[in-house]
Amino acid sequence: MSKIAQLILIFSLLTLLLVSALMSGLIHSERWEIKQVEVAAEYQRVTAEQVRLVVKKTGERSFFRLDTDQVKNALKSLNWVREAHVVKQWPDSLKVTLVEHQPKAIWNDRQLINQRGELFDVERIDDVAGLPKLYAPDNQADQIYKMFIRFNRLLQPVGHEIATAQVSQRGGWQLELRNGLQINLGNEQQEARALRLADTWQSMVRTSQQSPQRIDLRYSNGYVVQWHPGNNEQQPSPAQLQDQEVSS
Repeated sequence: MSKIAQLILIFSLLTLLLVSALMSGLIHSERWEIKQVEVAAEYQRVTAEQVRLVVKKTGERSFFRLDTDQVKNALKSLNWVREAHVVKQWPDSLKVTLVEHQPKAIWNDRQLINQRGELFDVERIDDVAGLPKLYAPDNQADQIYKMFIRFNRLLQPVGHEIATAQVSQRGGWQLELRNGLQINLGNEQQEARALRLADTWQSMVRTSQQSPQRIDLRYSNGYVVQWHPGNNEQQPSPAQLQDQEVSS
């Protein structure tokens, strides 16, 4: 008999013995019990106690019978868990690696959007109230988030990040920056319009003693600025706001 045939025979016998042991009840949970759960995670929203509780709820404690996929799926059901990896390590350990969602924006006041543009649910949106808010069709989350990041970069010369972005069904973008400035990008040539504003921002604010309140970029060669009234005005009405066209 060749060495390969001998190895195959030995492996087959060992497999048969293992199956026989399982069938005969030799391998019981109390004899080969998982006693240690090691978790690798940068805890921010999920706790070690939550992880151990999930493992405990799976019921099966036998090293051989424990289904790692079942544990993995149970962990991924936790609100803040994006990815989970579970492996058994002989003789009595379970190694768990967790990756949490990193919330980047609030989506339609119902969900959060993570660093990959993926939507996920949490119990309380109020816990992350300082995040920017995006309002857009639900089936465009990934695309909208990428554009949101792009517009934030293009508008850096303005000096304030986007606090709120509203996107219509036709693709029109309206932004509100953290200083309250409202910007209408329209639904076409949006990057070019954002760049036009960034390129002319410094010269525009230098020529006025007032700060802009609204900017409409839906023009081919310039944009319209609606200014805050002067500091000597108290509680101005909308009628007191002035419009000025800026060419570029």
